[in-house]
Amino acid sequence: MTHKIRSFLFCAVWLGLPFFYVSPAAGAKEKEAESTVKASIRPTGKPKKTELPALAKISFEDALSAARAAVSGAVIKAELEIENGNLMYSFDMVNAEKKVVEVEIDAGNGKVLAVDKD
Repeated sequence: MTHKIRSFLFCAVWLGLPFFYVSPAAGAKEKEAESTVKASIRPTGKPKKTELPALAKISFEDALSAARAAVSGAVIKAELEIENGNLMYSFDMVNAEKKVVEVEIDAGNGKVLAVDKD
């Protein structure tokens, strides 16, 4: 009887594995989707944070205006950064529903690259 139970469990586990297996390519596809956003400024090398403002084509104020046009709310954090190779302004904002929303603005042309609700 124990041999039948072991055989059953072995088959159940073996057949069930494809349902629980997460392909490493799934994570790669997610990363690929993130990196497909292309900003107008893609710095090469590893610029220092202190060098980033000189690379930006739009001002912080213009980027802030674009972020506020995309999402109404209070800004709780703002940063000029390189993310996935893109130079962008990133604003964390609290919207009317008291949710934190991240708005990414292209530092070259002021276009909204992404609005992410955390």
